[in-house]
Amino acid sequence: MTTARDPVWHAGRLVQWGLRPLARPAQEAEYRELVERYFDDGAFRTIVRELADGLGLHVLDASEHGVVLAPQDESIFALKSGDFRPGSSKVDDRLLDGLAQIAIAATVFPRARDLDEDPDIVRAPVTVDEVEGQLRQLCERLSEEARGAPDPNAEDERRGLIEAWRVYMQRLDTMETRDSRKAMRATRRIIEYALDRLREFGCFTQVRQGADTAWQPTRRYQVMVQQLAGTNLFQLVREALDAPSSPPSSGEEA
Repeated sequence: MTTARDPVWHAGRLVQWGLRPLARPAQEAEYRELVERYFDDGAFRTIVRELADGLGLHVLDASEHGVVLAPQDESIFALKSGDFRPGSSKVDDRLLDGLAQIAIAATVFPRARDLDEDPDIVRAPVTVDEVEGQLRQLCERLSEEARGAPDPNAEDERRGLIEAWRVYMQRLDTMETRDSRKAMRATRRIIEYALDRLREFGCFTQVRQGADTAWQPTRRYQVMVQQLAGTNLFQLVREALDAPSSPPSSGEEA
């Protein structure tokens, strides 16, 4: 690494590496040296954070695995729903994409206390079946809560969750095209698509689990979800999943 350049230039290089989610310091000498400088040089660390802030980015984490950046509100780097699923303008698909993301996070972190653990802890791989089961459980709990309850107002974050749940319940679990490929509109295919997109963003790696395909969450993903865990929406999901099921009525079998 050329040390004669201004520290701001080096800070910009580190932010640039952080914007490449698949890059690893272990494989890139410059990236590794910049991360080490970030740890050792407080003044340089401040420059990196100030530069990132000016670009509309939060520095969520820095480790030997790399720098994890997240866009601020209204940042030019913020991922829009249309960017996640290019070519689709359907609101229903976007609602289901968001619901799938929540279900994936809840599958990786099945207990609330998991979110407080060190992101260096390796999490178990997840499968489409496991996420689908978590998603189905969430929708069943939302269905129980919705019985006899008025719809939330438009400003309530629960409103979006309820709308996504209703779309999900209308979709078939499996839909096959004539050539036996899973249709994009199938709920399981939406989950698989979500996992594949997260893999492209450096949040998962694909592994084999027996005869099945599974997705291994990376440290980057764990750091990002731990930040998400503080949002009201994720808290609503955790409350719905942690709530006890309604007891059977007197006319039902226990």
